[in-house]
Amino acid sequence: MNTGDERLESILARLAPVVLPPADFPPAQIVRDTPREELRDRIRKNAEEVDIELTEAHWEVIDFLLDFYTHCCETHAPRYTDMRTYWRYIDCLKDPQCESEMEGSKTKTCQYGQLSATEATSAYRVYRVLLKAFADKGGKKHLYELFPYGPVFTIHLLAGLPRLRHDVDPHFGTAY
Repeated sequence: MNTGDERLESILARLAPVVLPPADFPPAQIVRDTPREELRDRIRKNAEEVDIELTEAHWEVIDFLLDFYTHCCETHAPRYTDMRTYWRYIDCLKDPQCESEMEGSKTKTCQYGQLSATEATSAYRVYRVLLKAFADKGGKKHLYELFPYGPVFTIHLLAGLPRLRHDVDPHFGTAY
């Protein structure tokens, strides 16, 4: 990403209200609290606005990242109201037949690891998960072919999610 890149500057100018400062809290909280279809509609609308055509390959990466935020990132706000509910939830995580009162009790396995609330605000940590997940399709090359301005940066921009810390490295001219 060059600082004088006219296309990027055009995209940022059109989505200026969407560009938020780096997050002090993980975007996972927003992704969990926003209906998935609403997020997808926002991404479609913003992509059309900046003339980015989203293919199935784009949606595969976007959906993976949204699922990762939903199932594999901790948030600062606990998803339980009392200790009894919390311990029942913990017990249910070990038993696939268990029914829990807590929303999100049936989580997907996090084969690429889990991120703490602090780690989930760092673009590099989220980017590393994407690299692992899409290694079989070409890893970094595949991701940057789809999202030339950086996969995490672009998806956050299109989804209206807060920017992550260090999502753009101006010294090396890259975005994560």
